Amino acid sequence: MSKARNLLVFTVLTLLASLPALADAPGKLAESWSMVPKAGQRAEFFEGLKAHMAFRSEAGDPFVWETYTPMLGDELNTVVVRACCFDWADVDAYREWSENNAEVNAHWQEHVGQYADDYGHYFTRLNWSDSNVGGDWSGYRYFAVTEFETKAGMAGQFDAAREALSQIAINNGWANEERPWVWSSSIANPGNESIVVPHKRLGDMDRDEQSFFNFLVKVMGSEEAAEELLGRFGNAVAGQEFQIWERHADYSMKAAD
Repeated sequence: MSKARNLLVFTVLTLLASLPALADAPGKLAESWSMVPKAGQRAEFFEGLKAHMAFRSEAGDPFVWETYTPMLGDELNTVVVRACCFDWADVDAYREWSENNAEVNAHWQEHVGQYADDYGHYFTRLNWSDSNVGGDWSGYRYFAVTEFETKAGMAGQFDAAREALSQIAINNGWANEERPWVWSSSIANPGNESIVVPHKRLGDMDRDEQSFFNFLVKVMGSEEAAEELLGRFGNAVAGQEFQIWERHADYSMKAAD
């Protein structure tokens, strides 16, 4: 599976317009499907997808599926549909719902599936304790995703450094409604970790004038301490990828009121 389609696992931001508040005790899983419209049939694919999402809503689909496409790289035809946030027991219940509503899958095949190729299927686990998801996420359209591949045997060091950095941010004033983020990891490959930062406009990506490093120095008391913690994080990383995913409301299900 291509790198761009692997990155869908971390679209939390995938996520993210349907992301509930932490107070609602959401589950820790998200599910994603990737696909590519067949050559010359992109218009038919999206026309069918729009109709199918409306059909799923009317059929009472218990999940809210949203559609995303990547903005960077050379695989821009990738389309991801994603649902969040639930537990494994909810997946069991959803599979039972699908089996009892065969007309929904038939509608997919007729209106979307015949125009799609190259499927991929993924689950991710969301890390709420190290994330900042306060406020309303429904207005976010763009999701900046940085995926980290941890070094062999270094997952524990990565997790500890991620937790330390996140808790410093959460407990010392960096985290607020203007700086939301979500951490997640791949179920199939736990060595793949990601952070997702949502934005309402692309221009918001350069809105913050305060650097996180300067914030760390202020909280930790010295540049040496901040560099040491960031060094522990960086030394556990074998490589990283960056992507911006765009959520398409017209091709997504609408959340229930």
